[in-house]
Amino acid sequence: MKIKLNYTQSNINTNNATRSSQCGYFRTFLNHGMQNPSIIDYIFKIKKYLFLIILITLNTFTGFAQVEVKWTRELPGKVLWQEVTALGNLVVSSDNQLIGIDTETGEILWSKHEHAGLYHEAFQELPNSPFFTVTNNNSIHLIDQLTGDEVFDSYKAGLNTIDDYFLLYYSDAILVAGKSVAGEPLLVSVKMSEGNISWTMKEKFGRIVAVTELDNNELLLVTLFNNYKLNASSGTIIWKKANSAEAAQTDKLGAFGDLLKVVAEDITKDMEIELRYYQPAGSDVFYLGSQQESQSSMSSSSGEPVVSYTNVYNAFNINDGSLVWDDALEVKGRLGHVAFLDGGILVLPNGGNKTKINLYDYKTRAGIWGKKGRGITIKGGIYDYLDAGDGIMLVSQTANNNYLNYLDPGIGTIAFDKPVKIEGEIIGIVPLSSGILYITTESMNILDQASGSLKWSKSIKTNPQLTAGYDGKIYVFDSKSRTLKLVDMNSETVSELFTTQLKFEGGEVPRRIEVMDDGIFVHSDQNVSKFNFEGSLIFQEYYPAPREPGWKRALLYAEAVRGAYIGASSYYISGAMATVEDEVRQEDALAGEMVSQVGDAYSELGAQASAYASSAFKQANARYKATLSTREFMLIMSRQDKLIQLLKVSKSNGQVEGSINLGKDLEPIYAVDDVTGQVYYCSGSRTLTSYIIK
Repeated sequence: MKIKLNYTQSNINTNNATRSSQCGYFRTFLNHGMQNPSIIDYIFKIKKYLFLIILITLNTFTGFAQVEVKWTRELPGKVLWQEVTALGNLVVSSDNQLIGIDTETGEILWSKHEHAGLYHEAFQELPNSPFFTVTNNNSIHLIDQLTGDEVFDSYKAGLNTIDDYFLLYYSDAILVAGKSVAGEPLLVSVKMSEGNISWTMKEKFGRIVAVTELDNNELLLVTLFNNYKLNASSGTIIWKKANSAEAAQTDKLGAFGDLLKVVAEDITKDMEIELRYYQPAGSDVFYLGSQQESQSSMSSSSGEPVVSYTNVYNAFNINDGSLVWDDALEVKGRLGHVAFLDGGILVLPNGGNKTKINLYDYKTRAGIWGKKGRGITIKGGIYDYLDAGDGIMLVSQTANNNYLNYLDPGIGTIAFDKPVKIEGEIIGIVPLSSGILYITTESMNILDQASGSLKWSKSIKTNPQLTAGYDGKIYVFDSKSRTLKLVDMNSETVSELFTTQLKFEGGEVPRRIEVMDDGIFVHSDQNVSKFNFEGSLIFQEYYPAPREPGWKRALLYAEAVRGAYIGASSYYISGAMATVEDEVRQEDALAGEMVSQVGDAYSELGAQASAYASSAFKQANARYKATLSTREFMLIMSRQDKLIQLLKVSKSNGQVEGSINLGKDLEPIYAVDDVTGQVYYCSGSRTLTSYIIK
């Protein structure tokens, strides 16, 4: 549900009209006084108060100055909702059409009368793409958000149902898999730039797990049972190979094997398949990793059957689809991480309380590390790893705790006698001269990888959002002591910067920290504060929140989109973005999904994609660059004198620099672009206004 931001033109007109009537009153009063000397005498007696009265009057009308209006547009229908896409395009749904608005001028760029009265739930932005989908009348439409061009209509393509789709930017194609009206499998390739169908295929692919674009205008399709190599332009099958020994055996069973495949497809229809595709750079071999589970006849202490997991990896020659290994590589544990090193494949499974890691030979799949090549045992199941330059930090967890281990990949040894216990799940690391600073969802400390110990006796209770790096230092808000601390990355020491507890009003706690040119800005949703670099508090202000919980959703969404762009270059912001993503999901699951993917590899896609798709990613890159500069203000939704206002609050002094008055509108239709600093608000039923907040 989009929240609406109400236009304040009526308030501005009222203020101007009131001011005009007051000036007229003074003019009449003075004109009458020229004919009545006694009145003139009276005026001179009160002249010392007159200037003060005027100042007070003007201050009443300009205390919260209105932000600048960029444009106002009367739309041809009643506005139902509006949304700013990740690329910054404005889409508006009205009762008589779906509209694309030029954000610079307010002009209508395109309109779709066939999608009049579209419910917001029927609109979905496709992550990492210039498209959105509209589900209408049992048909799915794929639409270019900038031009409004429809590039795909499932009904016209002959698809009755859609199982999945894949955006192939390098091939300028959209691959859609589903079933025809007759219930037969149908694969359709649509030319992205034109919206025309390039080819269709009725091959019984089954469930397609992944599609990868290869060089030479070729596609690799991975399904539950087979791998395919296709010509991207024609759909011609170059080769088809079973992707496991079991699948090959099933093929030999003929009609009965086909029946087994259908049963397997039905069983797994709504399941998330744990099948992953890997291809090392420059290699002619690709790998598929899958997870298999089995139940033991023995029961656990709770009476439930014991479930065990196995990683299964197969290697294939990409030129002809043949198996590289005679047998699959099987590793105990849940499907985890894989890294391709010079000496072999590093497999890091999630094995529960104990996990074995190993390096496997590329050609023979033989284990290299540990006694008789059986691997190295570490505590906990590995859920992440981070390259620390001269080693690999392994992050593992048991049911109750998280641990750090340090791996020397050159000789295959673990540096620590005992794993280092940490608080929270690790987000990022910073290699230092004699240690590794790490930040988790709950704490910060420095790991001494030589001794396997933590340098600080007590970790700082914090999270990535409450840390900010600047000039060789990291400023940290300690959530436990409520104080501001300073970490010197050269000396690897921590000191108190502001020892007095920082307490926010309204029961809030600090949510984010940011280093500005003149100090450290710390804020929550409704509180703002700032410290200078010596640790003195410069200001602290509070702006009460609206009572309605849904008011801030559009702000949260916009902030998350901005954070997603920034997250590409900073693990601090990346961690913050992940947290914001969770908050967005609580309000809107679809928005959270979009936020989780936006900004992913935009630069790479923009450089390699077809000309049509490349323009969209260039737009994304421009927005990304815009987020690199420091924002001098923040937006706060607040209740002021029983009215709802969107406030532009300065990070320099904590004061309101401008506002958009929403009055008492209980369901404002508004959208925010936190990258360009524009707010779009619908007043009445069809008047749309763009405000500039810069």
